Amino acid sequence: MKRNHSHFSSNQGKGLAAGSHGGSLRSVALASALACLSWSGLAVLPTAHAQSASSQTAMSTSRSLSLPAQPLGQALNALARTWGVSVSVDAALVEGRTAPALQGVHTLNEALGKALTGSGLEAVPAGSAITVRRHSNQTGMLGEVTVTAQAEREATEGSGSYAASYVSLGKGQDIRETPQSISVVTRQRIEDQAMSNVGEVMQQTTGVTVDYGGAGGLGGAATKFLSRGFEISNVQIDGASVDAFSQQLFDPNLAMYDSVQVVRGANGLFSGNGEPGGAINLVRKRPTAQKQILGSVGVGSWSRKQAELDVAGPLNEAGSLRGRAVLAHSDKNFFYRGADSQNSLLYGILEADVTSSTRVSLGASYDKLKATPWREGLPRAANGDDLKLSRKTALMAGWSHYDKSAKEIFAQLDQQLAGDWKLKAQVNYQKVDSDSRLASLSGAVDPATGLGANWTGFSNDFRSEKKSLDVHASGPFSLFGRKHRLLFGADWSKVRDDQDTYYSEMDTPLSLTNVYEFDPGRIPPAVRERMTRSYPGYGATQKGFYGRANLSLTDQLTAIVGGRYASYSYDTPYINYNADGSVRASGREYYSESGIFTPYAGLVYDLGKQWTAYGSVTEIHKSQANMLAGPAPGAALDPIKGRSFELGMKGELADGKLNTALALYRIERKGQAVRDPRYPETDVGNLGLSCCYVAQGKIISQGLDMEVTGQLAQGWQLFAGYTYNHNRNKTDPSQLVYSSITPKHLFKLWSTYQLQGQLSPWTVGGGVTLQSATYVSGTANSYNPASGQYDGNAVPFRFTQAGYAVWGASVQYRINRNWSAALNVHNLFDKTYYKTVGTSGSGNWYGEPRSVLLTLRGAF
Repeated sequence: MKRNHSHFSSNQGKGLAAGSHGGSLRSVALASALACLSWSGLAVLPTAHAQSASSQTAMSTSRSLSLPAQPLGQALNALARTWGVSVSVDAALVEGRTAPALQGVHTLNEALGKALTGSGLEAVPAGSAITVRRHSNQTGMLGEVTVTAQAEREATEGSGSYAASYVSLGKGQDIRETPQSISVVTRQRIEDQAMSNVGEVMQQTTGVTVDYGGAGGLGGAATKFLSRGFEISNVQIDGASVDAFSQQLFDPNLAMYDSVQVVRGANGLFSGNGEPGGAINLVRKRPTAQKQILGSVGVGSWSRKQAELDVAGPLNEAGSLRGRAVLAHSDKNFFYRGADSQNSLLYGILEADVTSSTRVSLGASYDKLKATPWREGLPRAANGDDLKLSRKTALMAGWSHYDKSAKEIFAQLDQQLAGDWKLKAQVNYQKVDSDSRLASLSGAVDPATGLGANWTGFSNDFRSEKKSLDVHASGPFSLFGRKHRLLFGADWSKVRDDQDTYYSEMDTPLSLTNVYEFDPGRIPPAVRERMTRSYPGYGATQKGFYGRANLSLTDQLTAIVGGRYASYSYDTPYINYNADGSVRASGREYYSESGIFTPYAGLVYDLGKQWTAYGSVTEIHKSQANMLAGPAPGAALDPIKGRSFELGMKGELADGKLNTALALYRIERKGQAVRDPRYPETDVGNLGLSCCYVAQGKIISQGLDMEVTGQLAQGWQLFAGYTYNHNRNKTDPSQLVYSSITPKHLFKLWSTYQLQGQLSPWTVGGGVTLQSATYVSGTANSYNPASGQYDGNAVPFRFTQAGYAVWGASVQYRINRNWSAALNVHNLFDKTYYKTVGTSGSGNWYGEPRSVLLTLRGAF
């Protein structure tokens, strides 16, 4: 007899068993995945089986559950993920069956028993998997085929929880056993708070400040993220570094990711070159062993419209070939006049169990953005006063445009080796093409007339290729009668960009530049465009070898030691052009260094089953080999060193339902180049090297992090994070505070509660982001009585955004087992504030006014 067969493992998402639609679902998933993969030439792999953990051990292990009543196939999927095992069942056996709600602490054996109550089915451990079959006293039992898969414990979709216990940061590790501060924004939180991009996720992450200023911001997009006063300059996907060079251009569509993980503090062991702010890790959505179709549509303020379709499941009867495809589209205007954005995404991934110990994943994505953006932000008065402009004001030309496409191909190999060792290899390729034609007003404004700002016409053609490779092995070893764990590997990444910049000459009547009466639609096109500068083939390459050993000193105490040995090179050729198009100058800035060693050390002490205390010292380096120490011709300065010291405690309460973390930290960033007064400033050679400097810059940042995530009670999910930061520049007396846009106090809260009894279809939620004052400082021209304008002597200024609170709320209603609706309200009390404070000329961005989003979701 020919049968559909399903297996459930820990890489599952939400969704019902497709039942009689299984064949069509497989066709849709395969067609969608192959459509995304076909241009890369990737082929379907042979089918086989893979391995999992011991089912006998899992059956007696307790976990805390908070699962609603749902289709039986979906419930088995959730249990497989929670215990990190594989559950095998004939698809026909679970079709049309429903599992009851599962709440509280259960062993897997108990949870399966309750889920299968009244179904006539039983769960039987079968080697490394668990088989669900007809009860042994029933006749006509179908034969079983057991299929298993390696656990993907970092997946959070379908858990219904804000808590996570495992991350792929650090090449895979339990959060409680990691001696650093880590936050995870789960898929449930992403959906509950209606977050649509990485910038919005970071706004809701403990200890992270989002900066919207700077030339990289297009349409109000985030330009950089800061933690503990330093930039988070490293991006990882599934635990492998992909970009540490042009992070401000990194803004992927969130629809293809399961969750976002953030480590705060220096992370040089696996990140390489960068700042000690931390690293972001994006976890891709993976194929599911259970057939599922997820979809959503949404409408909201400022003509916002969005839709998403997510199809996943097995693509053969054995379940050894699985696929997933995601299609997403959004179309919105901004709250300020003239700006809009349309974004489309196609994401596909195939996963094959090639042998009993080998799994291969192949995937690709295509992300297209078309926008009418505003780049500069609002100016201020020449003396620094706030102009009190309407939040609808956008000082931009309505004909501006920004088009970007990003293509990505990736592959992953997971190989189970002898002795519980594992090998993992990841390769990633991304190509980005963009062009922009922009014009914005910038410059200090006379508050009496509304005039004074001038046109900045900027156009840019940009192309980028990013390649990365990471290979590592991990497993246990025995020494002195104790079992320890070792991880070692190597990584390589290369970024090569091409950029041509243009100046757009504007001839606009002065009256149309009045900021009080500005209309983007009335601005005439630029009269002329000319190239000003080119950067052909600039970028960076880094490679390194890394290792980490978790040494079990006692049953409670583990020492973690490691290091990275790396090299880094930077290359920027450039060409400057005259107004007539002829070459004015050309050159190249190049430097490299090797033999850079970055150590890592930590201690973790188990205080019991629920609590762990830890301490760590971590480092990261940032190359500055283009700065030379005197006397001329000089020698390259050592890299800037960022060193983090951290003491903390982590707790997993209620069997992992609720996670807590507390950390005291201190970061010392030392060795930044400072001009050496003993020698004249000198250019050395023709590669952009400069002499003479001393490595004496010193920044100190210290403070406290606290976080609570997870379930407080049945149906009650909570996220709360608080950060205190005190940062100081010990080198420059004129800039005592190193990062003045990092608030001293930052508190973030979000919580949802599912009502009980007859009101259980309803879930209400709310939260707040509360922060203390931030500022920027510099100089601005004073008022000149002789001219009646602000063209007097330069005087110091300090533009301050007072502390503020922004509240949000939501209400959700489960219509039936397939459909739910949600209403989210952002900035509930319509607070007016600057989310980023800039200068008198530009860079001041209002926070978004009150907005609503209505979303309808379906799961099949």
